[in-house]
Amino acid sequence: MLRHIVLVSFKPEATEPQLAAWRAAVTNLCETSEEVLSFTLGTNVGSGPNHHDAALVADFADMEAFRRYVSSDGHKAYVEDHAKHLTAKLSAIQHEM
Repeated sequence: MLRHIVLVSFKPEATEPQLAAWRAAVTNLCETSEEVLSFTLGTNVGSGPNHHDAALVADFADMEAFRRYVSSDGHKAYVEDHAKHLTAKLSAIQHEM
């Protein structure tokens, strides 16, 4: 089992409608991907200089499933249509469980 964790900070000029579209796109991508076994998506409720705005935690069967997910047309479209325009900073890791 592989866990993928993504922390995102949005650009200051991102609007609420853009952020809502981003959340919907991430949710749709994870719900429709055959590779994603489970996921959670949430926005930060705290504050601090090192905090990010949102987090995604997604589980995959293995590294090969994760690689298929990242290279899929759906993920590529999400990056082009949403992530590139709104993301100021992104941190990600994958770890085995």
